Amino acid sequence: MIDFIQVSKRFGAQEVLRDVTFRINAGERIGVVGPNGAGKSTIFSLLCHETELDGGDVVLPKHVRIGHLHQQLNPHMVNASLLDYTEDSIPELKTIPDEIHRLEASIGSMDDDEKERALRRIGQLQHDFEHLGGYDMRVRAEAALGGLGFHEAEFSRPFASFSGGWQMRAELARTLIANPDLLLLDEPSNFLDLPAVEWLQKFLRAYEGTMLLISHDRYLLRSLINVTLEIAGGNATRYQGGYDYYLSERVTRMEHQLAAKRNQDRERERIESFVRRFRAKSTKASQVQSRIKQLEKMEMIDAPVTTPNLSKIRLAEPPHSGHEIIRLENAGFTYDRKRWIYKGLSLNVNRGEKVALVGYNGMGKTTLLRTLAGQLNPVEGKRVLGHKVVIGYQSQDFAETMPPEKSVYHIVKDACPAASEAQVRSLLGGFGFSGDSVDKKCEVLSGGEKIRLAFARLFIDPPNFLLLDEPTTHLDINGREALETALKEYKGALCVVSHDVTFVRNIAELIIAIDDSGVSRYPGGYDYYLEKQEERGSVRPEPAGNASAVSSVPAKPVAEKGKDARKARAQQREAEKALKKIEAKIEALTEEQSALTDEMMSRRDADFTSINIRLAAIQKEMQSLESEWEKQAEALEG
Repeated sequence: MIDFIQVSKRFGAQEVLRDVTFRINAGERIGVVGPNGAGKSTIFSLLCHETELDGGDVVLPKHVRIGHLHQQLNPHMVNASLLDYTEDSIPELKTIPDEIHRLEASIGSMDDDEKERALRRIGQLQHDFEHLGGYDMRVRAEAALGGLGFHEAEFSRPFASFSGGWQMRAELARTLIANPDLLLLDEPSNFLDLPAVEWLQKFLRAYEGTMLLISHDRYLLRSLINVTLEIAGGNATRYQGGYDYYLSERVTRMEHQLAAKRNQDRERERIESFVRRFRAKSTKASQVQSRIKQLEKMEMIDAPVTTPNLSKIRLAEPPHSGHEIIRLENAGFTYDRKRWIYKGLSLNVNRGEKVALVGYNGMGKTTLLRTLAGQLNPVEGKRVLGHKVVIGYQSQDFAETMPPEKSVYHIVKDACPAASEAQVRSLLGGFGFSGDSVDKKCEVLSGGEKIRLAFARLFIDPPNFLLLDEPTTHLDINGREALETALKEYKGALCVVSHDVTFVRNIAELIIAIDDSGVSRYPGGYDYYLEKQEERGSVRPEPAGNASAVSSVPAKPVAEKGKDARKARAQQREAEKALKKIEAKIEALTEEQSALTDEMMSRRDADFTSINIRLAAIQKEMQSLESEWEKQAEALEG
């Protein structure tokens, strides 16, 4: 167990943590959530003793091994190869062999007692080396690097020769393969593409230690955590459930807290009114003093910290265009005439289609997006733009393309000098900038404000073909959901590159995947793409530009088909029954969980220890049932 006891921490005038108390139990998977700057990363720094406490105490078990992935990279061994750097994840794995060799070299000169102690020590060291994974560390390093998108040919390259984003991937692999007792991950998906995020999710599901995860990635939060810790307003609030449980329970808890705050305010006002009214009357002196003491003893209830109400992003109606938005015919592109990013590519995007480009970084997603946007021209083949198509392209570095010294108003006005002041102000109002906020300098805007401004700049001349490269990178969860809602309602065509699984899953209706085998088209959305990736050993995906694919699997005899159909129907009925039983159990546990939570919120004399133990047991049982439900659901789909 790890305990934060009355912990306080300030940075200058800002009080990040104020008398915070909570516990982390062994084996828990905790999602640490809250607004940017609220103190989430400070929790990690305190656990690793990288930051001094201003008050309170952080109690950790002895000899706990901590793995901490920071948001910023501070590497050592920069001259080592990629594989050597990644493999060097546990310092003890270097010191243990040295001590073993020293003992073996000197054992001949020892007396019998010393020799016996030395042999026991060597045995213990060999056991420790094996327990820490020393014998298979290189294999684990190679597997992690491969899962995060590195090619085997790159393993021998110097670590320092990779870009910052790829170095962060290696640092992530290095942190994971150390298999620490306590794993602290601070925005681990920031530099990952979709396949790498999927690999990371599978790896972390198999991790057996205690994990704390700071992330804006809803997919990782929903699939990995079973406890949520909210850091906001100097407080830490623990929710005994996953991310979706936190979202619903947070609303309930805030309503209770607001009601309690209102009741306390009314009570304080009543008592203060009595004190003001009778303070000067000697006959009421004792009652007045009694009420003053009552006020002094009253423990103040803080108003709940609410999430900032982000303005809705409203995208203008796109102008009319022809049915076909864009078409590539046998297109190819290369930067050096040696390595082709893509070649012989034929694909098209039609009016209203929402497309996501997926694949490992470095495979050419951004290059293809820039080709579609007209920023690059194919080296061979043709790019044909549809009738009356207006392109709106937003690159990854959109924030750097907006002059920091310019105001919000002039950023948009300069994009379309012919627009009137009224038009510019009206458009900015639709993106959450009104009144004096249009005069704010770009350099003081938050990440969410910058992306809203970038969209306003795009939509001063409304496009009907929107191309976005990693649009969620600078956004927190609320900002991502606001953008997601706007893009789902957008009537124009959309092509997006994003590493946010939930964002792609909710937006894209068509996936274009880029990998070593080329460019492939998956017309059923992200889940369909994943399904086909699983089947890839036996079923080839439809090549881009091909309207259909012919199956090479021979047909079964009619009698065999009928027998298979009867068997499948029987299996389906069994799976349906099993699903209903599991769903009934989950519903009963959910009701019990809700009742216990209400009891904690409403009763001061509640047995919090027993309730928390039962809530943890419920959570574990629900996870087991949900796993069984998934198994039966897969059988039903089959």
